[in-house]
Amino acid sequence: MTNEFDDWRSKYDTMSSSEQVEYYNEIEGLYPEQAHYNYENVKIVLNLGKKNADVLEFGTWKADLCETALNEFELNSWTGIEICQSAIDKTRCKNPKFKYIFPSKFDWFNDNDRPKCDIVIATHFIEHLSNEHFNALAKYCEGVEYIYFEAPLSDNGEDWNGYLGTHKLFYGWNQVVEVMAQNNFEVVHNLNQGKIFKTIK
Repeated sequence: MTNEFDDWRSKYDTMSSSEQVEYYNEIEGLYPEQAHYNYENVKIVLNLGKKNADVLEFGTWKADLCETALNEFELNSWTGIEICQSAIDKTRCKNPKFKYIFPSKFDWFNDNDRPKCDIVIATHFIEHLSNEHFNALAKYCEGVEYIYFEAPLSDNGEDWNGYLGTHKLFYGWNQVVEVMAQNNFEVVHNLNQGKIFKTIK
């Protein structure tokens, strides 16, 4: 029997941006707590970056990670890109260094107007993208000094059929590393469920 998440996976490429936003607003109502990250890993990438760095986070949700990090690190700014308006409305971070971007379309990474940033952080985000969208996201990140991706991926990938959640990415870590290399990034740290990439200059 096909579950509702399999239905979403099958419609992923045909849903409009507004339909995706509506869907994630519904997800927030059903599953409001989506703050999944390994903070010890995040601290590693923040310590690698320069002092007073500008951080860009994908899939910020209610900004739990940002709230914690801004209390510990001397950062210039933290910008979160989030398509779930309900999560934005219930943000936990009131720090003036933090701001949300609510994108005008679901595939916002196909635009070239990336905010200024030294570090990109995406925890439990990339697994919710299609392979094609991950390819676009990697290109969007070109030139960023450090990137931390955290995701529950195997080395060779999954098809997620029957999975109770909005996981979509068929790539495993091997393919993620390959795509990042094609966009001039190398792995500098292999971590539990995550990798830190550095741009190759």
